[in-house]
Amino acid sequence: MKKLFIILILAGLALLGAAQDQDSMALKRKNVLKFLPVNLLFQSTSFEFERMINGKNSFTLGIGLPNQKSMLGKFGIKEGSDPKIEKLELGTMHVRVAYRHYGGQRRLPNGFYIEPYLKYQDIKGNSMISGIDNNNLPYSGTLDVKLNTMNLGFQLGAQFLIAKRIAVDFYFLGLEAGFLSGDITANSTKITDANNIKGDIDNAIADLPSFIGKKLTVTQTGNQVNINAASVPYPWFRSGISIGIAF
Repeated sequence: MKKLFIILILAGLALLGAAQDQDSMALKRKNVLKFLPVNLLFQSTSFEFERMINGKNSFTLGIGLPNQKSMLGKFGIKEGSDPKIEKLELGTMHVRVAYRHYGGQRRLPNGFYIEPYLKYQDIKGNSMISGIDNNNLPYSGTLDVKLNTMNLGFQLGAQFLIAKRIAVDFYFLGLEAGFLSGDITANSTKITDANNIKGDIDNAIADLPSFIGKKLTVTQTGNQVNINAASVPYPWFRSGISIGIAF
């Protein structure tokens, strides 16, 4: 009986030592490299790198590379009839810098968190516009999109480590707000086409809320029509999942 008791104590001490060794190994995994599949819907191939500062806090750098494809058929965007938008290919690049604080007692990049962040994104693309004027004559032009946003936000989420290696990050409540600036330029081969495109743009802006419309300036120079956006309020909601490797 005494020998059995000693064996059990030694076994317990061995298991405790192994557990402490595993925790020590886990604490050495201060980095997480993640892929964000949800961002593919927004024409961006996105990755994030999270670095633990200490047992409760981390720093994240996220980068999205533009993946320019057609937006038609997504998020209710349709070609329309008159005027008609064709092709509408967009790609999004972004850089996101975040500070994350984990709750609870775990000293891993694991658990519920709150994360304030700053994000810059650049949206580029092109499209075609066509229609029928009041004289029943066709008109057309090309659209060139160059927009950018600067947003401040925060998100709530939970990250789980599977086998201390696979990171699954659910960011289920992200709210951000900022400003959109840039230009959308329409080019046509005839001044009459440019006149009709400007009329379509003016009508579309007139239907927007006044706090947005007053931030947009439309100018025409010959065959070219330009829409300039100057710090248009830009709210956004962020949610999704990322999958990564902890090391």
